[in-house]
Amino acid sequence: MTAAHGVIAILESTFNSLDVDNILALYADDAKLTAHLFGLVNVDKADIRALYADLFASNDGVEFVTRCISGSPDLVVWECDVRCRARRESAALGIAMGEAVVLRGVSLLSWRGGLIVEQKDYFHVVRVR
Repeated sequence: MTAAHGVIAILESTFNSLDVDNILALYADDAKLTAHLFGLVNVDKADIRALYADLFASNDGVEFVTRCISGSPDLVVWECDVRCRARRESAALGIAMGEAVVLRGVSLLSWRGGLIVEQKDYFHVVRVR
């Protein structure tokens, strides 16, 4: 098992707990996140908290599913799907309330001292039929 596999096991289990405090414990205090799908660029830990809180409040059945992984202890490339069912419409993402959605993409995660210091997400909405 590579270092990346160990990190992904931790990420999947923590993110799938849907517990924002547990997820935020993976991030350094000075962590930055960029998520272009949501218009976020280099936001701080408070905004990272808000992103995940909104994701979980806006959707049912949120699940993070790894598609592919690679990397080292310092940089992990996590290709994954975020599967859910929308509780409300998002005109910006073109999602209707009640629609099954998959956000498919990749997260580039830089680590320092066992914590995420930088995350860059590149995701798009996949239609589920």
